[in-house]
Amino acid sequence: MNSFTIDLKKTSGSPLYEQLYRYISGEIRSGNLKKNEKLPSKKALASHLNISQNTVETAYFMLMQEGYIYSKPRSGYYVCDISDLVPLPKVTVPAVSARPEEKYRYDFRTNAVDISSFPFKTWAKLNREVVYQSPELLFAGDVRGDRCLRESLTKYLREFRGVRCSPDQIVIGAGIEYLLTLVCGLVGPGISVAVENPGYGRAVSVITNSGREVKYIPLDSDGMRPDLLRESGAGLAYITPSHQFPTGIIMPIRRRAELLSWAAESDGRYIIEDDYNSEFNFAGKPVPAVQGIEGGGRVIYMSTFSRTLAPSIRIAYMVLPEELMKRFFEKFGRYSSTVSRFEQHTLCRFIDGGHLSRHLNRVKHIYRRRRDRLASTLLSLPCSPKLRISGESAGLHLIVEGPESLIKKALDNAMRENIRVFRLSDYYFEGKGREALILGYASMPEEDFKPAVELLFSSCN
Repeated sequence: MNSFTIDLKKTSGSPLYEQLYRYISGEIRSGNLKKNEKLPSKKALASHLNISQNTVETAYFMLMQEGYIYSKPRSGYYVCDISDLVPLPKVTVPAVSARPEEKYRYDFRTNAVDISSFPFKTWAKLNREVVYQSPELLFAGDVRGDRCLRESLTKYLREFRGVRCSPDQIVIGAGIEYLLTLVCGLVGPGISVAVENPGYGRAVSVITNSGREVKYIPLDSDGMRPDLLRESGAGLAYITPSHQFPTGIIMPIRRRAELLSWAAESDGRYIIEDDYNSEFNFAGKPVPAVQGIEGGGRVIYMSTFSRTLAPSIRIAYMVLPEELMKRFFEKFGRYSSTVSRFEQHTLCRFIDGGHLSRHLNRVKHIYRRRRDRLASTLLSLPCSPKLRISGESAGLHLIVEGPESLIKKALDNAMRENIRVFRLSDYYFEGKGREALILGYASMPEEDFKPAVELLFSSCN
C-alpha cells in the first residue's frame, strides 16, 4: 500500500488524526486492507495528505493500541489479523438526556491544554518499550500504584515542589475526584469540609456525594480566610494555594502558615492541598507547597498530570500523612489500583528520562507567550482603561473585570457570536459574587485571540 486518498476536513470539528484513524480502521474491518499488508510510511502519508507527521503518528499509535496494526523495527507498519473479531449485535439503548458537546466559533475553555505540544513520539516510544519488555504488568499491582512511579514522584516532588514524603506515603489514582472520594472516606463521620468560595465546583460535588457537609469560606486577597474557617467548625479544609480557581490568587507564605496553625489546633484536622496549576507560575520562583512547610504533617497533598500532559491521561496522586496511610490500608487495602500499570511505567520512564521537565519548560514558554498575546490584545482595545486583568501570574486563564454594563455587553456578545467564555459569578456557591470574564488561553490558537476579543468587546467605547 503506497498511500490513501481521503478527504480530511479541517473544519469538521473532528481532529485530523481521529478522521485518519477512523478511515484506516474502517478499511481494515471492511477487508479492503488485508492482514500483513504494509501501510504507507508516516512521512509519505503526511506528504500525500498535506498534513503533519505528528497527525499520522497519533493515528497510527491509536490503531496500534487497539490492535488494528503492528510495527516492525526498521520496516514499517502492517495490518493485524482481525479475523477473530465478531461484529457486535445491534442493541437498542434507551435515549438519555446527555448534553451534546457544543461547537463554538471561539472557545476560551479553561480545562484544556495545547494538544499539538504533546510529546507523541516520545510517549509512544516509551509505551512500546514498556509493553514489549514488561509482560508481567498484565498482573494486578499495588493498590497505591507501582513503587517505581511512587519513587519517581517522591524525587520529582522534593525537587520541584518542596514536598517531603516517602514513596510509601503516595497513592496513585485515576483523577483528583477519585482520590478526593478516598480522602472523604478516611476521616471520621460528622466531619465537615471547608471549601473556597468562589471555588472548584467539581470538588464540591465529590465531597457532597461522599456524604460530607460543605462549609463555604469566603476569600480575601490572600486566599481562604482563617478566621471564618475557625468559625465554620469544619475539620477538613480544601484549598488550591498555588493558583486558586477561579480567581488566580497565589496564597502567600504567611497565609499558608496561618492555615497550618488552624490544622494544628485540634486533633483530626487536615488541609487538603490541591496543587492546581503549580507548574505554570509566571511570576518568578514558585512558593513551595504547603505540605513542605514545617507542620505539613497535617496536609494531604494532591496533584495531577491532566494539565501538564493531557486531560485524558488520568494519572493523579496524593501524599497522605502517616496516620492516614495506616487508615488507608485498613479501609482500602483490598482495592485495586485504578491506573493501568503500563501507563504508570510509561510515566515513570518519562519522568526519570528528563522528558517531563523538558516538556514543562517547552509548554510553559508556549503558554507564557499566549498569555502575553491575549493580555496585549485586551489592552489594545479602545476601552482598555476601563478593564482590569488579574490572575495572569500563574495558571492558564485570565480574569477580566470592568464596569458591570461593559461586562454584561461582552457576555451578550459571546452568546450572540457563539463564543465560549465563563462568568466569575457562576463559581460562587453562596452570596453574590463580583462579575467578570474568565478567559482560558491554553488550547485556543493565538491567531484567534484578536477576532474573538474584538467580537466580545465590539460595543467597547
